Amino acid sequence: MTTGSDLKERVQVQHLLHYPEADAFAWEVKRNTWAKAEQDTRKNLFFSVGIGARGVTFTLRRNPELSIVHSFLWRGQFCFLTSIVDGDPGFQVVKAALCDPVDCIKDADMETQGCRFPGILTEKYVGHEQLDPHAEVTGDLVLVTPKVVSLKPGSWVLIGGRHFLVRVPHELDPHKNEYEIRRTEDT
Repeated sequence: MTTGSDLKERVQVQHLLHYPEADAFAWEVKRNTWAKAEQDTRKNLFFSVGIGARGVTFTLRRNPELSIVHSFLWRGQFCFLTSIVDGDPGFQVVKAALCDPVDCIKDADMETQGCRFPGILTEKYVGHEQLDPHAEVTGDLVLVTPKVVSLKPGSWVLIGGRHFLVRVPHELDPHKNEYEIRRTEDT
């Protein structure tokens, strides 16, 4: 049975804000709360087409304002929420994936600066093809975005100073979008 004395970890609840004047989205701390935190031994598979991330389970006092569209900061680590269920009376259990968010720019090119938004990258597949007299390395990744960010197949997204081609959208989840993206480089 969970009690208030079990809640020893400080957690910051974040929500996504839109800054129209800058055409940008960013995670901002909404409030602080206390939780019991337990790292999971299995990966949290929060992507439908990518590789999962380490997971953590939080138990906290029930808060009707908390939803899956929020995120947590815990011990300086970004936590992508994947489920919220009822726990012991007066408490709720939140599953999350420990991730490293990346700064992304939608539809960026040499002349215009596109919309900025936070995303999460995971590896999908890396291939190598030998073409005479050079070789190409193809990196297929999965980019997870907040639901309010929509990318079109064939468009480009700038991540870490590198352009990636948006290939396949997966937008059926009600809380997030996933995009298969690709970068091909000569070696």
